[in-house]
Formats: sequence, C-alpha cells, structure tokens
Amino acid sequence: MPITLNGFYVEFSATRFAARVLDVPNPDQMKALRTRYGKEWFLHWRGGRAYCLPRADEPSEPIGKMEDLSTDVHDHLHLVVARLNDVLPDVFPQYEAFRRRPFSFLGRKDEIVRLVTKGWPNLHPLVNEFKISPQFELDPRIIEVRKGETSAAVVLRIGMKWQVLAPLDRLKGAGIDLSGLAVVRRNPAVTERRLVGTIASVGANVELAEAFDDLKAIPINQVWLEGSKASFTRCLRALLGPRFEDFESARHAREGEFLLGPALDKLLGKMGEFLTNASPIRLSTDFSCTIRDRVELNNSGDYQSVVKYGDVEYCFDAAKSKRNIIPWSGLMRFGPFSRDTFSKRTPRVLVVCPDQSAGKVSQFVRAFRDGIQSVPNSKYPKGFAGTFGLVNPEFVTCTVPLLGTADNSAAMLYRRSIEDHLACNQESYDAAVVALLDHHARLPDQINPYLHAKGTLLLNGIPTQEVRHATLSARPEALQWSIQNLAVALYAKMGGTPWTVAHDQTVDDEIVIGLGAAELTGSRFESRHRFMGITTVFRGDGNYLLSNVSRVCSYEDYPDVLRTTTTDVLKELKQRNDWRDGDIVRVVFHAHRPFKKIEVARIAEECVHEAARTQDIQFAFLTVSHDHPFKLIDDSQKGITKPTGVKGRYAPARGTVAQLGRHTRLLCTNGPHQIKRPTTPLPSPVLIHLHRESGYKDLQYLTEQILKFTSLTWRSTQPASDPVTIYYSELISALLARLQEVPGWSPAILNTKLRSSRWFL
Repeated sequence: MPITLNGFYVEFSATRFAARVLDVPNPDQMKALRTRYGKEWFLHWRGGRAYCLPRADEPSEPIGKMEDLSTDVHDHLHLVVARLNDVLPDVFPQYEAFRRRPFSFLGRKDEIVRLVTKGWPNLHPLVNEFKISPQFELDPRIIEVRKGETSAAVVLRIGMKWQVLAPLDRLKGAGIDLSGLAVVRRNPAVTERRLVGTIASVGANVELAEAFDDLKAIPINQVWLEGSKASFTRCLRALLGPRFEDFESARHAREGEFLLGPALDKLLGKMGEFLTNASPIRLSTDFSCTIRDRVELNNSGDYQSVVKYGDVEYCFDAAKSKRNIIPWSGLMRFGPFSRDTFSKRTPRVLVVCPDQSAGKVSQFVRAFRDGIQSVPNSKYPKGFAGTFGLVNPEFVTCTVPLLGTADNSAAMLYRRSIEDHLACNQESYDAAVVALLDHHARLPDQINPYLHAKGTLLLNGIPTQEVRHATLSARPEALQWSIQNLAVALYAKMGGTPWTVAHDQTVDDEIVIGLGAAELTGSRFESRHRFMGITTVFRGDGNYLLSNVSRVCSYEDYPDVLRTTTTDVLKELKQRNDWRDGDIVRVVFHAHRPFKKIEVARIAEECVHEAARTQDIQFAFLTVSHDHPFKLIDDSQKGITKPTGVKGRYAPARGTVAQLGRHTRLLCTNGPHQIKRPTTPLPSPVLIHLHRESGYKDLQYLTEQILKFTSLTWRSTQPASDPVTIYYSELISALLARLQEVPGWSPAILNTKLRSSRWFL
C-alpha cells in the first residue's frame, strides 16, 4: 500500500478564471483596501499586485482591471488556495471558527475530561470546568509530490484544545495556588491580545506579576486561566488528589482515539466523505473546486516520490572500518571513536551530592565506574572506565549539608559547597556529576540547586551531568539502561567523541553548521530585545568541532552580529582544516526557524564567500522544522506489540522520505521502534526546505545527511527527532535563558575553555 498524506486533492472547475488585478507595491496598503472593498471582494496580495475575486455575484463597486488567470501559474494558484481557505468556514456553518487562517474549529461530542471522569464518585464540581476538545484544522496548501505536477490540497490537522472555564475566585476558594499561572481575556476585542499576563494575587481584581503593556491589574470577570499544561496540572492535581495519575493515563488513552495512526486514518476518511459531499465549493463567479481523493505518494515509472533510507551505520574509528547499526553495541565491541586520541585518559570527576543520599551516591559511582555485573547478560558490564578505554578515573566527593534545611536554601548550599571545595582543591576537574533529590529538580530556576550548581561549575570551566535520586537508586535491572545514557553524555562533555556516522566524502572538506538563537528575557511578556546567536559546527561525518555563542544584542542588531560571528567561525575553520586555494569545500547550513524580515540564508552565503574567497564553495541552506500540519500514514505498518499494547501502528519506518515540493521533503525520524508507548500519537515528520540561495541542490543527499545527524546526539544512545545541528542549538538556547538566574553568570567561558565541550548535553 502507498504512503498517504493527511490531505485531499483539490480539483478546479477550470484551469483558467477571471479576476481583477491592481498594482499595490506596498503590502501595508492592503488593510485600507480590505476595509473599503472587503465585504464584496476577496483580496490577496502577492508580488506587488492585489488579486481580487468577487464574494457577491454582482459587486456594487468595481476594483482594478479584469485579467484572465491560470491555475498553472504559481502566483495565481496561491490566489485560489487563499480563497479556498477564506470560504471553508462556510462549508461548516454549524461550527464556529475560533481561527480563520487556517480554518479551525472544535469537535462538539467528545470532550475528554467529561468522558474520563464520568461516573467518578465525589468529583469536585470545578473539574467539569476544565475542557479538552478535539481541534480540527483544514489548511489548503500547494504541493508537488511528483516533479512538474503542482496541485492544491486540503490538509487535515488534528490536535487538542485545552480550556479552563472555572472562575478564578472559585479556584482560589478551592485552595489552589494560582500565582505564576497565565491568564487570557475571555472576550478580547479586535485590537487586544488574548494573553494578558501572569497572576501575582487574586481578589476583586487579578493583580499581575508581569503583563503586556505594563498592565498592573484586570477585573477578575474578564479573564480565565490559560489552558496550558501548567494550569491543568496544578489545578487538577489539587482537585483530583491521588486520582490525578489515573486521570492522566485515561486522558492519554482518550486523546489517542484522535491522534494515533489508525484513528487519524479513520477521521480522514470521514472528513474526505464530508468534503466531497459538500463540493463543489464556490470560489468566484463561474469558478469552483471539488475535494477529491486522499493524496497518495506513489513510486511509478522512473520517478520516486517516496524513498526509504537504510539503517544509519555508526562508526568507531577514523578509517570507518569499525561499524555497527546499534551505537551501544558498537561501543562495547570497539570502544569510542576517539579512544586513541582522547587526551583525558585518567579523568578527575567531582561528585556533588546531598548528605541524605551519600550512601546511595557512593554505590551508584561504584557501579558507574566499574560496571553492573549482578544482572545476567548485563547491558553495562564494563563500566565507564572499561567501555571508554579510561585508566583509573578518579571520582572525588563534595557533600552538600542539606539535612534539616528548607528547599529554598538548597541552591545556595550547593553553590557554597562547590565554591568552598574548589577553593581548597588546587587540582582541576574534567567534569562533575551533580546528584539531586527528586523534588529539588522540579524547583523554580531562581532556587533550583542543579541550575545553580551547573552555573557555578561552568564558570570554573567544568561541564556537569545531572543525576536524580530516583535514577541512581534504581535496581540494577533498570539502572543498566539509564546509566548508558549518563556515560555517553559525560564522556562527550569531557571532549570525547563516542561515535560518528558512515559518510562518503566527495569533496576536499565538508562542514555542517547549525544556526540558532537564544532569547534571553526569560518572559513571554517582555519586549524581545536581548538575543544571543548560537552556532554549532560539525564535519560532514558528524564529528563535533566547536560551538560559538555571540555577544548579547538587540533584534535589530542580530543580522550584523550573525554576519560577524559566522564569518569569524568560517575563517577559523579555514585555518584549522587547512583549506588550500582551489579546494572544493561544501558548507551546509541548518536553521530551525526563520527570523521574520531577516534574510539568514543570504547572510550565511555572504559569510561563506567572504571567509573562503580562494576556495570552490558548494553552499546549501536548509530550514529543518516541525512547525507544519503534515503527517505521513503507512497503513501497512502493523506496529510493535508490547505487554501494554501495540505501538507505532501506521507510523512509517524511520528514514522514510516523501517529496512535498520541488525543494521540500518530509523525513520520518521517529518510526515504530522509536515510539515509546502505545498511547504516543502518530509522529510528525521533519519538514526540510532547501533555500533558493543554495548553489548545491542535491536534496536527496542533504536529506539523508539530516537523517544521519539525528543519530549523532550523545545525550542518549537513541536517535533524536531533530539533527544535532538543530537539537544542540535548542539545548544551548534553553540553558542560556535559564542560567541568567545564577548570580555572576557570564557566557564568556563558553567560547574559551568549554568551546569544544558538549557542556549542554
């Protein structure tokens, strides 16, 4: 059976249609035009022109001049797709659109909280004011699943809409602490934001701790709690008590009735039947469309719309002769890639632990260092030293006196204990392991002991690895698995390379660069005026070279900062890798999300040619994103049977690639084997788009390279959903924003002593 997309083909009643057109050089002029003509005309701006289609049969006021347009012309196809999006709400008059672009509405029958708690005795009445409803989104798109066959499709996206409709005073009366939770306007005006701010206190008014436009308070009857995971968890944990975990399990199961592969396939069938029966859909005078069959991705003749890559091979030596498709098996057999070149063969590791857990931590360190032999066929028999070829690694304990102290003083005690220990010990450390009590790991950043310990140690050039009490005290049968990830991450943080991937290099050198940015305000409500650029650099085989963190800058200054840091990094690579005149060098950029009004691809291209003027450069710039509505469905995939059920049904295999456009691909990075639970929704593929500025355009090669880079995460022995160029930048960004809470923190150390460390894993 073919792979299918979660969408339907659109067939137009004719290939040519009439529209009125006028020149509008500035898109800002469209607001005034829509105000004047919008009731009778649909207006769409593209490429300096306003295209107009009549809403009414005979508009009273004409606009522009009449032109004959064609669905075979890309700009004209964009017009009719936009018009289809505009009229879709009329196809569903019984449903209120809570968003029109794309058209989105809520299911009415299947409210999840009510279904889960039906029949529960002694249920607090406020529980019924929490709503989780299926959310349906119909999104017309332009696709090209075969070269030269451009068409329109309506894509169905299904999610869950969470709402809290309980009055704030009643939630407060139920004993729930609402401070820090966000509130939204019940009925925002056209010019108002829906999101207001976070709660400081609740009385007759809601006093705000932070808000847009420096708002200090708002009447209590004008707002609800934001329907976020934080709001649901805090409130329902209080209202349901010990039944909360049962609620969560049942919620996942109910949501799976909409989000799992077979459920999505069934809903697509129902939606397709409805849309077909509702056709034809009027778009203009004498011009309409009909919703047709599901989009199938077939291979036929000499053209492949779907490609399935084989297993990624992990490499454990520079000659690429030691290979394995399972990374931990390769480590056990061959040792790490950098075994012969790793400079810290006798590492010194600081172990920071609370006094209450000293005994358990000591047992854990012994198992970590020497291995677990008490389990038959142990998955961690050699220990840290044996697996990574180390000689007499030294683990030194620093005890934190927490017994009898309050939680809000834990961060200060960790920081002080580390500072005192480092002041009294002249020998340096190569890494640190920070043990935490489980509830301390969940404390806010301002008083979080791990965050403060990490910041203190990083300022001293020491990368750190967190381990929680529940992990280190686990039975050997469970510990043998989790300890693998800890060992891989710690070795990488010390500068080691656990593995790379098989890669056939056809040029003199190949560099892959991830571009990201950290937004440092730490708030959803402050002006976003403090940015920090993040650059991660790898060889073509995934060997990590370095990361660079730029100076803090404003959004307006970010392009100049990006240009400077990227050029500096490329010049350093040119010298470091000894690029010679005439060398063919491929430079590939990965970016996660485009910056509005900032031409990142063009900046990257200019930097490459500035830094490497005497080399023959092959340049490619790709956007790698999960922010899209597309799903791929393989109904021949029967899933993997587990004691708790079947996981991964209808999920295409990892490495499945589907063409979505001439320069766009969908890549499945999570297949049935990567899905953890039977209730896990059908994974979304990664959308890969090759930018028009690219000179190197082999998208087949570049897509397979991205798949390989998902296998290069050294945070775990399992592949990631994103390539490490993106994943590492996201990890760095998240930590940089959080580390602002640590007194005296400065990121300068990250560009010096820790530049080659994977300190962020």
